Amino acid sequence: MRIILVVFTLLWLSGCAYKAEKAPAGSWLAQKNALAQLQQWQLSARLGIITSDERGSLSLFWRQNRNDYRMNLTNVVGKRVFDLSRQGRSVQLTDSDGQQHQAADARELVQRLTGWDLPVEQLSYWIKGLPGATDQVTYDEHGRPSTIKAHGWELRYLGYTQIEGLWLPSRLDLSHQDTKLRLAINQWELN
Repeated sequence: MRIILVVFTLLWLSGCAYKAEKAPAGSWLAQKNALAQLQQWQLSARLGIITSDERGSLSLFWRQNRNDYRMNLTNVVGKRVFDLSRQGRSVQLTDSDGQQHQAADARELVQRLTGWDLPVEQLSYWIKGLPGATDQVTYDEHGRPSTIKAHGWELRYLGYTQIEGLWLPSRLDLSHQDTKLRLAINQWELN
């Protein structure tokens, strides 16, 4: 009888411990878990870019499907600047002349062809307001990321909007050496 009571008590305590680890609704941990599980989404935005050589305003369309993505940048008159996509391990960039270029690293490919240093792979997380495991993060009064420092980049989240119960960034600034990016997201779609 004593063994049964000990086993029952241990099972009950392990059940309580499991429940205690579950993130309370509305907490940053619950938000972070939901963002990590968000594998399919798309957005449209305005992207301001400033480098030592140029400055401009572009339209950005991004569609993410698990680890694959398509990022399309067009200028103010709607002409393609470039179309960048990743499928599996292959990254392909189609430039404004329709020429296709391939590489294994999106950041290197974009920098080589445009001169812009864009943190493409990290951006798919940062754009959702999801810091990486080793990123330095400060949080706002609601527990959402306010700034992130990682990979030589500094991000400032300037606004959030609530979409389907998630707080997603609506405006953010990114800076790295002589590159500054300002992103104003017009529309989120979550699948």
